[in-house]
Amino acid sequence: IKKGDPAIYDAEEYASNTESNRYFDIAPGQVVDDLKPGEDIGMINSNRPNTNLEAFRNGQMRAIAAGTRSSYSSIARDYNGTYSAQRQELVESFEGYAVLQDTFVASISRPMYREWLKMAIVSGEIKITPDIDPQSIYNAVYSGPVMPWIDPVKEAEAWRKRIVGGLATESEAIRASGNNPAEVKRRRVVEVEENRKHGLKFDTDLTNTQGNSNE
Repeated sequence: IKKGDPAIYDAEEYASNTESNRYFDIAPGQVVDDLKPGEDIGMINSNRPNTNLEAFRNGQMRAIAAGTRSSYSSIARDYNGTYSAQRQELVESFEGYAVLQDTFVASISRPMYREWLKMAIVSGEIKITPDIDPQSIYNAVYSGPVMPWIDPVKEAEAWRKRIVGGLATESEAIRASGNNPAEVKRRRVVEVEENRKHGLKFDTDLTNTQGNSNE
């Protein structure tokens, strides 16, 4: 019950009223005829859906993503935006994933691998030849999930320029795509030999001058 202007109330009458806190059930089609002067029935109006709901929700999810070092696009499944904005978001969020990945490697993967290798050497399952440096036996490369590429063409071109400029190696570029450099090169050798055997030439073959028009 909403109260109106206080000036219309009689203070003595209101103070002597034993039903100052009135309660009654609401039913469809109900008629309320015992209201005091200035009183009104106020119904709950939700005003939903609100036109600003989506903006409010997106703002809350952006704040959550910023505090947890997660990606807003991944949380909201909202992939709208320019390439530069999406890549910046991906790079920043992947730093948080890299921290968790390093923690997992340091606490689980590396100790487990070294204990397994130690037992394999002690049991004689793995033979260590004299030409191997003992200090390098337990060295290993722990490869986890890599940062995905938003635009593979731009990413590949960037890696190519870094390799040509001496800022990166082929192995780093291959690992950035989530592959094993040794396995990729082994399969590449087999593929080149097979193509040469059957007389096949593709753009990746430097001797193919017909398929590549770039000078």
